[in-house]
Amino acid sequence: MNMKFYNKITIALASLAVLVSCTGQDDTFENKLFINAENFRNEVRVATDEGVKELTKSITVAMAQPMAQDINVTLRRADELFDTYREAYYHEDAVLLPADYCDLSGLSAVVKAGDVSSENIDLMFKNLDKLDYSKEYVLPVTIEAEGVAVLERAKTMYFVIKEASLVNIVAEMKGNRAWPIWDNWEKVANLEQLTMECMINCHAFNNESSILTVMGVEDHFLVRIGDVTIPTNQIQIALAYKDAVNGSTYRFSVTDPSLQLRTDRWYHLAVTFDQGYVKVYLDGRLKVEKDGSVLGQRPNTETGESEDVIFTSVNFSAPHSDESDGKPRCFWVGYSYDLNRSLDGMIAEARLWDRVLTPEEINAPNHFYKLYPEDIDESLLAYWKFNEGTGKAVKDWSLYGKDLEAENTLIWYPVQLP
Repeated sequence: MNMKFYNKITIALASLAVLVSCTGQDDTFENKLFINAENFRNEVRVATDEGVKELTKSITVAMAQPMAQDINVTLRRADELFDTYREAYYHEDAVLLPADYCDLSGLSAVVKAGDVSSENIDLMFKNLDKLDYSKEYVLPVTIEAEGVAVLERAKTMYFVIKEASLVNIVAEMKGNRAWPIWDNWEKVANLEQLTMECMINCHAFNNESSILTVMGVEDHFLVRIGDVTIPTNQIQIALAYKDAVNGSTYRFSVTDPSLQLRTDRWYHLAVTFDQGYVKVYLDGRLKVEKDGSVLGQRPNTETGESEDVIFTSVNFSAPHSDESDGKPRCFWVGYSYDLNRSLDGMIAEARLWDRVLTPEEINAPNHFYKLYPEDIDESLLAYWKFNEGTGKAVKDWSLYGKDLEAENTLIWYPVQLP
């Protein structure tokens, strides 16, 4: 399915769910209880390749206005609504989840007097390793309460239990930017070897600056798309060295027409650096390699003779800042220089290593889409899956825990990759 079209459908459905849950001619003036959600079809995606046996899903209930007394709310299975679900969601092949896989007995919540919402109600799905994942299962859950009416259109949640893809959630980066706090962290200073990789999907390439940024440090080592001298859809690795003595900046780029991207298509991008020697892989295939260890010539301050400008290490350790007033450029994901250069697209599975991954490692089974615990060692400096699905914090799954923080709340999209 066209990804842009898919995203529009997702946003439309979410908006419709909010409208349905909060409005309606017959519900305008009466304070009613409802499940507080944007979508009443909640997927429980089980990573069977990781041997997942249990998963927890949470819901909350809410009202438009606070009440003078506590409102006690209970949850129950609503098996009688299973056929309603199959008809409403055109899911005729769905199977009702057997009771052994989620026990709702005793699940309840309280909307306390003066409040408008409850705390999370946690549903524990269990024995998930015993399901037949050639099928998709559905658990209808409904709310009941005393002392207040329940909004009919927002009283039931349908949990859909299915086998997870390797990547199930991604983040939209357009007009946003994210950064790690690793101020002067020695692990990312003076890297003589590195590998940067991620999954990206661009919506468009014709932005105002002709540049989209993937990640890195502006005017030092930056993975980006487009420039004034190349097509706006072409990947470019921009290297630069600032000579504080003579005030000059020496630049070099690695790019090739074979690195041109299409919109609304997922790519795995990997860039390796070995003491100045750069290789760029797209979907596991080596597309271009160049030696950038010598960026040019400069006069020796003592002899006046020309000498090489050496570029054999990369420094990502500059303290994070807004880069104004002469502050040093720092490491960003999805941003460089200004917001006109933000990544107009989605990102997932962003990683930084302090070594050069081999072609065999890059093309290992499932490597594009996820790393397993046995893949994570001290050489993996950062691993941002972008699979949170909510908020603006992105967990670092490496051994070092250098989480990303986005400037604005991220927009999250469900996907199925591969």
